[in-house]
Amino acid sequence: MHIEIPDEETEARDQREFDEAVNRTGKVVLEWLAGLGVLAAVLMSMVALVQSGQKVEVAAPPPAALQQTSAVASLSEASVSAAKVIDLSVIPESKVGPDGKKHDAFTKTEFAVKAGQPLKLRIDNTDSQPHSITSPLANVSITAMPGTHTYVLVVGKPGKYLWFCAYPCGSDANGWAMKNPGYMSGYITAT
Repeated sequence: MHIEIPDEETEARDQREFDEAVNRTGKVVLEWLAGLGVLAAVLMSMVALVQSGQKVEVAAPPPAALQQTSAVASLSEASVSAAKVIDLSVIPESKVGPDGKKHDAFTKTEFAVKAGQPLKLRIDNTDSQPHSITSPLANVSITAMPGTHTYVLVVGKPGKYLWFCAYPCGSDANGWAMKNPGYMSGYITAT
């Protein structure tokens, strides 16, 4: 039996040919993968574009600046007109918390109402972004737009309800003020 041992020149040539074949094949595979990636990105963009067209548009507050909820809609104009008015403000970075940082805050965070009766909140939102008084259990969702606007607060049944700002604020403190009554959170007590 005779085994031929390639010389260094033959071995180097074979290695070069092998490397060139791998490079050619590898480039083709990479080009296909890149093309598939681009196609996937285009398809995902098209899906996102189509879905964004199906989202519900958020309307600006009504001209009278009264935010209507289903409970408010069932009230008479006379009862809303006669409702007590409470003035309050939203002031960014106005109140120092126990962490030593300044946090966004409502100037009033406790509201006493009679169940089923309207209370008007005249809110001066001095921030450049919306904030809210949101209490899912009380069926309350008031979005306070920048500027001064009047909103109607109605709670259907007696109880003490926690409310919070549903808009991200105080991001440098991980929303701390939104979770702590007296800042961007508080209570609505309905009797």
